[in-house]
Amino acid sequence: MMRICVHPGRREAAYDFPGLGLLALVVVAMAVTSGCRRGAATAADISARVEITPSPVREGMESVVVRLATLQGTPVRQAHVSIEGDMAHPGMAPVIGDASETAPGRYEAHIDFNMPGDWVVLEHIRLADGRRIELQVDAKGVRAGE
Repeated sequence: MMRICVHPGRREAAYDFPGLGLLALVVVAMAVTSGCRRGAATAADISARVEITPSPVREGMESVVVRLATLQGTPVRQAHVSIEGDMAHPGMAPVIGDASETAPGRYEAHIDFNMPGDWVVLEHIRLADGRRIELQVDAKGVRAGE
């Protein structure tokens, strides 16, 4: 088994190349390492917490709050946060909402959980310095509205 870097210092991906020639190895290595240069940067020095309220989540408009802070606890200001909600089963259009910074390091969006069931909520975060963070939170068992 050969290990090729996907994100130096953070993560490795394992690829098994039994019986492939040198050419295939070079092509795969070039494709994988090109992701090191163009891939979205992560922010190891930032903590992020996501809350969906109310809990349990119900069908309809709900609040998604993302809190960003440095590891020392300083709120992260001026980030752009976009929320995307996807049903866990295929065929449904995603629901999207842009979050507003309602307090230092606190970003809130409202998205419409338009059907009961299992949802995946993605948080797309672009920090003021251009780094990107992608988070995923499962919202299982969204209940029918009352």
